Amino acid sequence: MYHVAGTGATLVILYLISYFFYRSNFYSLQFHRKLWNSILATAFVLTALAGLFLALQINYKWNIPAIKTILKWHVECGVAMAVTGLFHFIWHLSYFIKIHKKEEKIIPPPVPVLQADATDISTNLFIIGFISSSVQLLFLKEIMNITGGYEIIAGAFLCSWLIGSAAGSRLAPKSPFSDIGRINLYFSFGPLFSLTLMLLLSRLFLKPGETPSFLVSILFTSLVLIPFCIISGFTFIKMISAGKGKNILPGKSFSIETAGGIIAGIMISFLSAGILNTYQSLLLIIILAISYSVLTFYISHKSHKLLFKVVVLAASTGIILSSPDILFRQILLRGLNISETIDTPYGNVTIGEYQKDTSIYYNQRLLIYNNDVTESEEDIHYAMLQADTPRDVLLISGPLTTRISEIMKYDIQNIVYVERDPALTKFERTSNQKISSVLKIENDDALTFVRNTYETFDAIIMLLPPPSSLSLNRYYTLEFFTSVKSKMNKGGVFSCSPGVNTNYLNQESVRLYSSIFNSLQAVFKNVIPVCGNKIYFIASDKDLSTAICSMVRDKKIENIYVGPDYLADDLIASKSEEVSSLLDHTVRLNRASFPIASFYYQSFNLTKDLNEKIPAIILLFGIFILSARTLKKNNGIMFFSAFALAGYEILLLLILQLTAGNMYQITGLIISGLMAGLAVGSGIKIHFLEKKSYLFKVVILISLYLLSAMTVDMVMSLSGHFIIVVLLIISGFLPAVITGSFFRVLTFDQSDNFNTSDIYSADLAGSAIGFIVFSGFSVPLLGIRMSIFLLPFLILTGFLFILAGTKR
Repeated sequence: MYHVAGTGATLVILYLISYFFYRSNFYSLQFHRKLWNSILATAFVLTALAGLFLALQINYKWNIPAIKTILKWHVECGVAMAVTGLFHFIWHLSYFIKIHKKEEKIIPPPVPVLQADATDISTNLFIIGFISSSVQLLFLKEIMNITGGYEIIAGAFLCSWLIGSAAGSRLAPKSPFSDIGRINLYFSFGPLFSLTLMLLLSRLFLKPGETPSFLVSILFTSLVLIPFCIISGFTFIKMISAGKGKNILPGKSFSIETAGGIIAGIMISFLSAGILNTYQSLLLIIILAISYSVLTFYISHKSHKLLFKVVVLAASTGIILSSPDILFRQILLRGLNISETIDTPYGNVTIGEYQKDTSIYYNQRLLIYNNDVTESEEDIHYAMLQADTPRDVLLISGPLTTRISEIMKYDIQNIVYVERDPALTKFERTSNQKISSVLKIENDDALTFVRNTYETFDAIIMLLPPPSSLSLNRYYTLEFFTSVKSKMNKGGVFSCSPGVNTNYLNQESVRLYSSIFNSLQAVFKNVIPVCGNKIYFIASDKDLSTAICSMVRDKKIENIYVGPDYLADDLIASKSEEVSSLLDHTVRLNRASFPIASFYYQSFNLTKDLNEKIPAIILLFGIFILSARTLKKNNGIMFFSAFALAGYEILLLLILQLTAGNMYQITGLIISGLMAGLAVGSGIKIHFLEKKSYLFKVVILISLYLLSAMTVDMVMSLSGHFIIVVLLIISGFLPAVITGSFFRVLTFDQSDNFNTSDIYSADLAGSAIGFIVFSGFSVPLLGIRMSIFLLPFLILTGFLFILAGTKR
């Protein structure tokens, strides 16, 4: 499938955004043309190379294995070249019409600069930080829902956000645009531009309920964030410049902006706890931003201000009382008639109807639907049939009503259903009296529940998704399997499904399944794979069998699909033996502190579409190159300390999940602790650090990271959640203070806006790289402890840049 209309429309939209930035004096006409000439040249080279390979294959019968991929990108790049070529022709149309006529150079009049006092600038910086962080958190939550929710996408989101902001900050010193009022107005409309772009691109490229590939996800994320991030970085540097004129140091400006971000993080965490939906909050934030700009810079008459406030109040009240999220979900899930949607701290639950058939979508993906007989029976009976006389059953997540109905085909006395998101259980509570008498629902993190419960079970069935993220990976680790076994009665059976049955297992999927299988084998005496629509791993200390049909017949279970009418024991056994023979018993065990299965899943995900694997890798490499371009001798310590702090943030959040479970509200506190450290270090004169050398601060920072690495095992072994949370907040706050102090020192007493822009860009770019490297690669491949030990080496690398910069 070729995205002719989609690719063309996207380039037109991006061109209009770029043209808007040029016309608004964010950058010059020369930069605008240089940017699109570069895009035209890139599209031309890729189209030409692809066309050359196609010609060689056709004329000389060359055997080129990737010819279909080449053909796809030949067409896509050809469309891009055609559209950008059209822009290029329009630019030079006047040249061909008036080829012999000389044109006078028109010098635009100077842009008036609005004066503001120090208090106004401080307030403005706080508002910018508040709006920017609020929009970031809300967009992150929504884009994670749309694109699948695994960490490398979160890393790509934060990387795209920071690189876009860095680009805006680099443009600011070169731009003559200094009207604070207009800059604030553009900033306040920025989230609206990105929101419109997100909805439009989702209609062009994404299918409802489908998880897009990594390449599509990162392109989608980057394009959506471009408008607001560039404006955000540009605005911050311009406000720093304005603050210098009022004796506000760049470090203090950074501190004030960060303080706004801290308040935003706390407020969004509060509102996301079931008070407001995502799009309600986003629309209110946009209204707040626009209102501040209009009331501060454009309306001075008291009666006009009062009237505007009344209009804003009415609009805000309407958004709070109505359900605008239904309209947005209708756009994203086209074809469905959306009747209800609710956002919780854990995800989005949407109820939709298609041809009078009601379904429940969770985070944009179909979760519960009618007539799901095949999946319901496979999820339950492959495990339940193995238990001799199951009485007590623990069901972890999954659709409630249909799965419980299958469990009730046995002589059950007690069913405990654990689902973290209470919104799902609210929509699925059963009215069947017989089921209600034995069913107990626990809205708790499964890892925490299994550790803390005193109940034991004959069967534990886990229906959580595969280990696509570090968060989900916790449930497929040696430690979790050990906890599960401790809660099983003698002869108990455990079942989980680490992925879909693709019929053909490639190298990446073999490693993924082998890691989890080996971890189960280290805990249970017997483990067998059973292949259905998904691959199920059944584990127990008792003997297990693949004679599913015989057991159904012997136990007189009345099934529609799982039984001799549709299945055959010899085929089930044959497929099970085939999978068993492929599994590699030398693959490393999946551990909580060494989440290798998450990395294997990401590798497997990249192989699902071979046409996109190489472009995705090239795109990742391109992001690294873009970030590295901000690295200079004078900002190396800022780049690498921000790199380390971003990675450390990922590690702290993972430790929180492994010790206390998915405590989403506490996650906001830990992030706020890091931001508070940055604000203190950059904005407050700390006598302990103020006159100390770089070497002293580097030694302190390295010592903090080494101390964290040496004590991480002890922290993870603690049982008290309160103590763990306090230790994690302090562990993040202290390194952030030192990192913030680097920004303060590097930008202190600098009249040159280019230097401040370089330092800020390095801070953002380093953080961007840190999020991707640690979430997608370092933690899964090296584990938590070794990843923390990497941090001192990053700080030392930054210090080497200081030494190189001081050499004459």
